[in-house]
Amino acid sequence: MEAREDGGARLALNYKHAGRSGIQRISCDLPQAGLLQLVLFGEALSLRKRFGNPIASDVSLDGLEMSYDPAQRELHVERQAGYSRQAACMPVEVFHSEMAGMTDICIARAEASKHGPTLKRLLSECAAPAELERLLGQDEADLAMHQLREIAFLLLAQEASARGSALARKLRGKKSQDQAREAVSGLVLELAAELVPVST
Repeated sequence: MEAREDGGARLALNYKHAGRSGIQRISCDLPQAGLLQLVLFGEALSLRKRFGNPIASDVSLDGLEMSYDPAQRELHVERQAGYSRQAACMPVEVFHSEMAGMTDICIARAEASKHGPTLKRLLSECAAPAELERLLGQDEADLAMHQLREIAFLLLAQEASARGSALARKLRGKKSQDQAREAVSGLVLELAAELVPVST
C-alpha cells in the first residue's frame, strides 16, 4: 500500500499464478473513501481475531473485492478491470502490516477534521462494555477498547463531515452536547455488539 497526496492510496500485489510462469501483479488506485473502507475492514478483522471470533467477511470497492474466510487464513483478492479479471491470495498478517500505516493516515486526517478534537474527547469518556474485560482480561480489553474507539472515530468523523450532518449540528451546539455524547457512546456499544462475541 502506498499513500497518495489526494488522500487515497495505491494497492499493488505481486503474486505467482499457478498456471503461468513469472510474477503477476494486481494494482489499483483507491480514492480516499475507498481507503477508509479498507481500513475499517482491516480493523474489524483484527478486532474479531483478538476475540478468537473470526468470521467470513468481505469488502467491495470500485473494481476490487477482498474476502476473508477464517477456514483459509488468507485474504482472497479479486480485481476486475473491464473484461479482465485477476485473483490472488495473501496472508492476513501481510495485509494487517501493510494497513497499519494506512490506518494511521486515516486517523490523522480524522483528528485534523473540524469536529475531530470534540469526537476524540467524547470517545475518551466512553466506558468500555463490561463484557470486554470478562472475555479478555484487563490488558487485552484495553487494547480492544482502543480499537473500538478508533473504528468509531473514523466512522463518526466521516459522518460529521457530511453536508447537513445531524451529528455535526449536535457537536456544534452547546445545548446539544448530551445528545452528541449519546450518539458517540451509542455507536461504540453498537460496534461492540456487532464485533464482540457477547454471550446472551
